[in-house]
Amino acid sequence: MKKVFITTVTGEVTPGVVKAMANVTREVGGEWVTSKVIKLDTLFAAMMKVNIEENDETSLKSRFNAEFPTLTFSYAEPTQELSASTRTLHLNVDCGDRPGLTREIVDMLSNLNLIIEHMEFNRMHVSTIGQTVFSSKLALAVPAEVSNDSVVELLEGIAKDARVSILAA
Repeated sequence: MKKVFITTVTGEVTPGVVKAMANVTREVGGEWVTSKVIKLDTLFAAMMKVNIEENDETSLKSRFNAEFPTLTFSYAEPTQELSASTRTLHLNVDCGDRPGLTREIVDMLSNLNLIIEHMEFNRMHVSTIGQTVFSSKLALAVPAEVSNDSVVELLEGIAKDARVSILAA
């Protein structure tokens, strides 16, 4: 019988580490249904949804720990999928930076019951304008009854200079 679980792994970036983990998964008879990898400086984090025969799950986890001793692995059962009436909305948000901006965006989206699937942000000092700018890429799970325009309008309300653009998925 097949089993699905989520593996989260963190540690130092080394060349080929993600490929090596994928090879180990295949060798044990599993497959990654989906995966996401992020690198920040010399560290990385990855999440993989793994599909494997139930009898092979323990073997895979043991191999991960044995072959990648410097990495930290954790495991979780997948939760319920999002409703079929939910879509993903990809956005860019750009504006002047200020303290609390990220928290304000997260709070606003949470108050709307929108799920943040992905949030990446950067702050950069732009010497020609003499200020720091904030730029964020968001992927949000949005219920069908919430319009794209209303999400954009609310996000543009976080600052006078906020510019929000919808990206093609």
